Amino acid sequence: MARVRLPLALLCSGFVLSSCASQPSLPAKSLEAREAYLATFDDFSFRAGLGIWTDDETQSARVKWQQRDGELNVGLSGPLGLGNLKLEYSDAQAVLTRSGRVVAQGNSIDTVLQQGLGLGAPVPFEQLQQWVIGLPGEGTSVSRDEQGKLASLRYRDQQGTRWEASFLRYSVVDGYRLPSLIVASGGDYSVRLVLKDWMSISTQDEPKIEPEETQSNKRLAIPSR
Repeated sequence: MARVRLPLALLCSGFVLSSCASQPSLPAKSLEAREAYLATFDDFSFRAGLGIWTDDETQSARVKWQQRDGELNVGLSGPLGLGNLKLEYSDAQAVLTRSGRVVAQGNSIDTVLQQGLGLGAPVPFEQLQQWVIGLPGEGTSVSRDEQGKLASLRYRDQQGTRWEASFLRYSVVDGYRLPSLIVASGGDYSVRLVLKDWMSISTQDEPKIEPEETQSNKRLAIPSR
């Protein structure tokens, strides 16, 4: 399969993180076409640095994310205090393992990670599946820039906690932009995800990056506060 290429509606010459109220709106047809395409974007991988913290505790990890045909495979490594973890999600079942042994399992990724990482409350990992490709998921109060890229949104989880997420940077993938820095906060928790090395799982080809945003070979840093 050829490298994943995004449609012309996603092409961006720059990014301006501001609300739609202060910028010209993207035509409705273009926005609908953009999000309709992103909804089919389900064959990709990336690396990321993940930080989760409260005033009293911090969890951080390096992430290797692979998603294809509705199935999710995420490797978590770093100073989690739990060793390397692997999260798999398929057929509405999530399983978290360490060295081949099941740590937690269930039908909710958020709950499985909460149990496996020993968090006091769930974080919206299921929504991240939408956010990492620039879709709002179940978000409300959605704000976009003038090219239609997400700038911010709000989300209320099943426990009633209200989350606020911001999309602070985008990276160029084959000439188009996808999120590269997402931050979110809800209740006592804050989450920071730094994404890089987007590629198609089918080809594992490195994406073409604009010269000023060429990715280095340096080890990906783990986000902190």
